[in-house]
Amino acid sequence: MDYRPIGVFDSGVGGLTVLKRLLEVLPGEDYIYFGDTKRVPYGDRSKEEIKKFADQIINFMKSKNTKAIVVACNTTCATINKKDYDEILFDVIDAGVESAINSTKNKKIGVIGTTRTIESKTYNQRIKLADNNIDVYGVACPDFVPLIEKGLYETKQAYETASKYLSNFTNKNIDTLILGCTHYSIMENVIHNIMGDDVKLIDPAIKLAENVRKFFETNKILNPNTKGNIEYFVSKDIDNFVKISERIIGSKIKDIKMIDIDKY
Repeated sequence: MDYRPIGVFDSGVGGLTVLKRLLEVLPGEDYIYFGDTKRVPYGDRSKEEIKKFADQIINFMKSKNTKAIVVACNTTCATINKKDYDEILFDVIDAGVESAINSTKNKKIGVIGTTRTIESKTYNQRIKLADNNIDVYGVACPDFVPLIEKGLYETKQAYETASKYLSNFTNKNIDTLILGCTHYSIMENVIHNIMGDDVKLIDPAIKLAENVRKFFETNKILNPNTKGNIEYFVSKDIDNFVKISERIIGSKIKDIKMIDIDKY
């Protein structure tokens, strides 16, 4: 057993969709969540900036004595090399790839993500590595994260924006669509309404949470408690974060602090 907390981080509120899945399968664990609300969105940042942000956040998580860190940001996962770090890191992209490959019947998979994630072709490369016969189509949706961070993910503006981006999949005949940014599952209803029932939406957080649980069980580092504690940290704008986050998590957020992430 291991009572140390699990670290979870994202560029903003999107990683809460991962935290929610983790709470479903590992409710006894303690969690440290960090949302980089000062520097969101990451999607149009340079590779050097994202690497710097990841280093700072992982240093912060180390200061909290985390036993493992869940990188709940696809853009970060597509940019950093996990081998550069000594910590146990879980990768949301690997989980998405595995789920999509298991889902597709016609071997045509779509991916939506930030500009950085799509341009990196990380999803394409990892899917092709597993099955070279699968066709992968990527579409960048840079306006999604700002809409979601402002709480506008169920508005007419969100529907019109999603319709514009998702029209790129017309005639591609995909049967599976990876939500390649943890923010995007917050817009899952909108995306499903546009894509229809014939396209399976993949939320990588579901498989990711299962992978974390299996790893903890195998390595005997589960927290034996029945209900854990969550500490939330942001780099800016606590009030807006709390308002949106409580809608995602479905419960009141009490323990939240703002930190200067540049100090790490």
